[in-house]
Parts: sequence; structure tokens; C-alpha cells
Amino acid sequence: MIRAAPLAALEPEPIVALAQRERADLVVIGPEGPLCAGAADALTAAGISVFGPSAAGARLEGSKAFLKRFATRHQIPTAPYEIFTEPGPAERYVAERGKAVVVKADGLCGGKGAIVTSQPDEAIEAIRDLLVRRRFGEAGRTVIVEDRLSGEELSVLALSDGERLQVLPVARDHKRLGDGDAGPNTGGMGAYAPVPVDASLLDRIEREVLRKTIHGMRAEGTVFRGVLYAGILVSADGTPFLLEHNVRFGDPECQALMPLLDGDLGALLGSIAAGRLEPEHISVARDRHAVTVVVAASGYPGSPRRGDTIAGLPQAVPREFPLRGAAVFHAGTRCSADSVLTDGGRVLGVTGVGSSLARARAQAYQAVATIRFAGMQLRRDIAAGAVTGFAAPAGSKIGSP
Repeated sequence: MIRAAPLAALEPEPIVALAQRERADLVVIGPEGPLCAGAADALTAAGISVFGPSAAGARLEGSKAFLKRFATRHQIPTAPYEIFTEPGPAERYVAERGKAVVVKADGLCGGKGAIVTSQPDEAIEAIRDLLVRRRFGEAGRTVIVEDRLSGEELSVLALSDGERLQVLPVARDHKRLGDGDAGPNTGGMGAYAPVPVDASLLDRIEREVLRKTIHGMRAEGTVFRGVLYAGILVSADGTPFLLEHNVRFGDPECQALMPLLDGDLGALLGSIAAGRLEPEHISVARDRHAVTVVVAASGYPGSPRRGDTIAGLPQAVPREFPLRGAAVFHAGTRCSADSVLTDGGRVLGVTGVGSSLARARAQAYQAVATIRFAGMQLRRDIAAGAVTGFAAPAGSKIGSP
């Protein structure tokens, strides 16, 4: 039985108290906020088994400045960058660099802290937005200005007990709000998996990014146990660059990945929590594909409207899921009497599953077509390029069978 138990806060103490009341055998922490606040540390101290990294491990996501410096220390390929706390030096760096850059807030911003720019004027405006106007408050007190790289992006997630890794199927996220990658960055408007990646490229990502991260954290005194999500950009010459690390499953990638796994995921996560990765608990379905389409509220990603009634949910979910069909994952919703209402930016994640990517995509959009609420936003092109074919970087063999 699944039961929601709302928490008034995401600080560690209420989470520990809830786990104790429920006599939880294993706590799996999903959001980045509690992880960065030390929820895993507090649960461990209370003798409760927990899947998720310590606050020290969560710095890989909680501070982009920490991550960039860590990548430099451990020779993990990443875009050239500088870190600033004052607008003047940052603006001069942009002018001197003379190329397109990405301006990132250091702290947690719900997936919206990276501002991709094309011109120096745009970058300077982004710097002032963060350091002067304090768009993200304390999270933007420090900014990272890094070169904007070009290539194909991949989401590569691995489970780790602090020493060993189990790499999951490769996924691809769609960050921009609108079709054709138009509009502002969001927390993610859709994803699909698996992305076919040449074995040599995946091996290189594992060696040069994932293992260097796990071993580097251990060398610096932190045993990382949990999900290590690497946002990877593969350049034209086939080099994988680390764009970001997340320390949780990721949304919407998780909704596209879970239907591909068979077995006992709980037992696998429990083994990692105990410090002994046991990969035999799950297997990856070889003939299954998944596509997730995010349905967002009016006003997202700026000021999403809340309280709109959602219709059509029962018709969206056939009984065949997860072998085929579709499922609706709730995110920004709440119940009111006999209605389900919008209550956040990204309201629903609709996942279609099929024996091919085209069939999975059709299932997802067929389910989306039954859902209605005022001002709903979604992209119509999730996984479209993968279904019709796309140009992969030379040498990377992304998209090859």
C-alpha cells in the first residue's frame, strides 16, 4: 500500500521522526534539499538504514563551485570556468572570454539556476540578475561562468556503495520549456530511455567521470552512497564533458528509467545502504523503451499558477503498465474533496512504455491527450529527434544500434 505522509519541513529532524514512527526498514531520499541539509546523516545517526549520500557527498549537487573545483582537482573533463562573488570581475571575464557562456548560480535553484547565453550582453544581464538583483537569493551569491559547449547531451545515472558502481540505462532530458529547445531552462520537460550509446563511449564516461568522482570523494574523506547522476555533453570529437552532477535519481529521468528495470529495486537500494552493492537484484529489460512527457502549470517556470482542476486522469492509465501502456506520476498536485488540483510548476510526468521508442512515445502522448486543466503547458517534441534520427557528434556513435 502506498500512503502519503506530508511533512511540514524538509529539515532532517521531521524526517527522522517520521521514519521512527513508521518503523521504516529503509528510507530512500528523493529530493536534493533534504540530502544537502543532512537528512541521510541524521537518519544514519538514528540507526535507520538510508539510501542517499551524506551532506558532504551532496555538495556535488548543492554547490556548483565545489563541483567545478572538485572536477579540476581530479582531472574530470569539464568546461573552462571561473568563479565570482562580485559582478564587476565576472563581467570583465565575459568580455575577455569573447565567446558564448553559461552563467550558473552556485546553490540549489530547482533546476533553473543555469542561464545559457549566446551574447556577452545576455551573460552580463544574467550576472547582474544573480549577483545584483539576487534572483535566487543566497543560492546565487556565488556564480560560475563557464564556456558554453556544443554537442549531444546525455544523462548517465549510476548507483554506488562508495566503491563499486552499477550504471543504469542512458537517458536524455529536455531542459528548455518549448518545442525545439526554445524558451528558458526548466527542471526538465521530458525524457526518454534508453539512449543507444556506443560501448566505448559509455566505458569512457564511467572511467573518466563516474569512477573518478566516487574515488575522488573517498580520497577526500567522503564515502558516496546513493545515485550519482552525471549530466554529460559529448563534443564533436567524442569527448565526454561533465556539465553537472546530481545526487538523486533526477526528474524526469527517473520516470523514464524505472519502467526499464525488472527485479527488486528495494533490495538493491538496501544493499547499497548497507555498503555492499548487490547488482543481481535487478535486470534491464532489453526490449522496452520509455518516454516521459512533463505537463506543467500556467506560468511555469516563473510563477506557476495553482488550484486548477485536473480532468481526465483515470482515462490516461491503461492496466498494462509497465510492460506497455502509460503511467501518470504526480508531482505538483494536491487533492481537494473529489478533485485533483494543480499545486506546483511541473504538475505531472506522463510516461509511455513500448517495445520501441516510437511506440513508447505514442503511448505517452496518447495518455497526455486525455488530461486537461487550464493553462497546461507541455512539449510536443519529446524524443521526436530520436525517433526520426539525429546527427550524432563525430566519433561518439550516439544513436548507433
